[in-house]
Amino acid sequence: MDQFEEQVRGADGQITEKTLADCLVTSILSEDALKNLEIKPIKKYLGPICEGSLGEIYGPRGIGKTILRDVISICLTRNRDLGPFKCENPAGVLIFDGEMSLHLLKDRNRELTQNVCAALKPLDTISNEHLYRSGLPIINLANKLWRDAVIKLIMTMGDRWDVIIFDNLSSFLPGIKENDQEAWGPINEFLLQLRWLRKAVIFIHHAGKSGDQRGTSGREDQLDFVLKLTLPAGYDPEEGCRFDATLTKTRSFTGPEAAPFTFEITTHPKGGLTWIVTSQREQRKELIIALLGNGTSQKDAANIAGVSKGYVSQIRKQAINQKLLNPKGTNLTPTGLLKYGDFDIEKYTG
Repeated sequence: MDQFEEQVRGADGQITEKTLADCLVTSILSEDALKNLEIKPIKKYLGPICEGSLGEIYGPRGIGKTILRDVISICLTRNRDLGPFKCENPAGVLIFDGEMSLHLLKDRNRELTQNVCAALKPLDTISNEHLYRSGLPIINLANKLWRDAVIKLIMTMGDRWDVIIFDNLSSFLPGIKENDQEAWGPINEFLLQLRWLRKAVIFIHHAGKSGDQRGTSGREDQLDFVLKLTLPAGYDPEEGCRFDATLTKTRSFTGPEAAPFTFEITTHPKGGLTWIVTSQREQRKELIIALLGNGTSQKDAANIAGVSKGYVSQIRKQAINQKLLNPKGTNLTPTGLLKYGDFDIEKYTG
């Protein structure tokens, strides 16, 4: 019996067509009523993450999804921008972690936060490993009892958390067939309940062999944004955590803030870890000029950079006008050599 059934049964003991019809009648919003309906303005947090938004972050195994989750959480609770994503309001965050070890959770938080300001809002974690070590059952959102327990927790804690993150779907939905859209129905209802509680929800998921998210595409139907993580062109594993992030779906979030970016984890000069976010557009532009200036054809440069031949032609023309490439666009000028002469193109062409 769901929450609605319980409310109706508590009122008159049974559900009837008349009961349901009465619910609909009392809920009709005329045009004037809709215009005069008082609704709180939606609070914006970080980039596409805002009050009541539903989002997904996905990418291949080992690319760095969880460390991006941690950085997003730090930015949210410290009111910090993340590249093109501007933070308009700090937000309390609750992370449900399904598979990361407590040891790594603790170390990573320490390394990422030792050179940032103190949190303005709570950053809390519920870990499956911690539950297990405490002799408690681990979270299984395929079970309605667990979904109801999470809703009750969120309602009980009130305004402590604004953003809820589930990392990752596979860990919290054991036994559910990922390609079964019908099986996703109860999970979607659960996410919508969190939205109606005015919570922003993000879930982390794996990419399949095709590079797209694994499982049913129906999972994206109710989402406000989807952030896809991919390895950059010419990526070398020795570079560590570095990937491109692209919004493949977004509602009411456009312009420069929605531009793709490259995310990288590096060592902080004072110890610990920090992150660097750079514009993909600038990186691709520099790569294209370096490739053309070293004799790479426009067609090959387009394939390597993952852009259209028309875009390469546009960059080539700009570079010639800026005296970075010779008039034929086949070699770097002395000015171009100063700027792009040290660019390592072998990792892209080798």
